[in-house]
Amino acid sequence: MGWWNQPRDSAGRWTKGGAGVVVIGAAGALVLSGGTGAGVGGLGTEAAGAADSVSVQARNSSRKTKSDSEWKRLRLRKVREDVENALDCAANSYGQVRDFFLRNPCKSLDRTLITLADPSGGTFVVSVSWVRMRAKNDVRPLKDLIDTDGTGSVHALGWPLLKSRGVRFTGTPFRSRPTGDHLVIAEGAVVSGHPDQALYTASVEAAALLPA
Repeated sequence: MGWWNQPRDSAGRWTKGGAGVVVIGAAGALVLSGGTGAGVGGLGTEAAGAADSVSVQARNSSRKTKSDSEWKRLRLRKVREDVENALDCAANSYGQVRDFFLRNPCKSLDRTLITLADPSGGTFVVSVSWVRMRAKNDVRPLKDLIDTDGTGSVHALGWPLLKSRGVRFTGTPFRSRPTGDHLVIAEGAVVSGHPDQALYTASVEAAALLPA
């Protein structure tokens, strides 16, 4: 059984491998945006949480539609896609990049992990992170830092489980793209077989162009 087929509990967590990855949908987005209970912030907070949830759902849906179109164009088969919407970039990064976020907190972090198979049967994952900074002026220094070898990065969604299964992100293929107050970070890692190198690289390039 491949790592992407591991059973999950009712909360959406993988039950093997110890990663505890949560696939967050609308309910999770509401929790992360501050909750919807009237006892926490009254009706105003509940309405704001609902609006945030709608925004997150729309954003995720738009990206999924675009990505599915790209995989079809590249003749790739999508095996699985997991999504998480978070608020803390420092807690989900490492190295000097983590230190950067401690000094310059982000506004939000969306991550997805897409498992793809090429026509020859090679399987790989594409990790995409959308980092939204509080100030546009922070985007370019963050890109310069992430593009430098050995400085760290944002963790791929589910990285503890990936690591336990021997999946490694080596920095190739990799692309980062600044757009407004966002930095989009895309990177690939081989899961099994020998994926077509051109399709493998093209998938990361396409992922970096997904809407922020």
